[in-house]
Amino acid sequence: MTLAELKSEFHGLIDKTDDPEIIAQFLGAMSQSINSDGSVWRTLSLAQQQSVLDAYEESKDEDNLTTLDELRSKYANWS
Repeated sequence: MTLAELKSEFHGLIDKTDDPEIIAQFLGAMSQSINSDGSVWRTLSLAQQQSVLDAYEESKDEDNLTTLDELRSKYANWS
């Protein structure tokens, strides 16, 4: 997926919700990611850091990914 496609999908997700709590979570996650100096990473233990790195590597295999439709279906009863 191209950067433009990723941005478009991200914007689409935000536009689809009117829940201020979810939008605040998006904002918080993005703000922390963009403005972070790595301080969160440094608070993780070596095992936690390795777990994050392992998950990232696993995410490169599309068979390990879950589609947005699958997530919506799985958590449909939460809304």
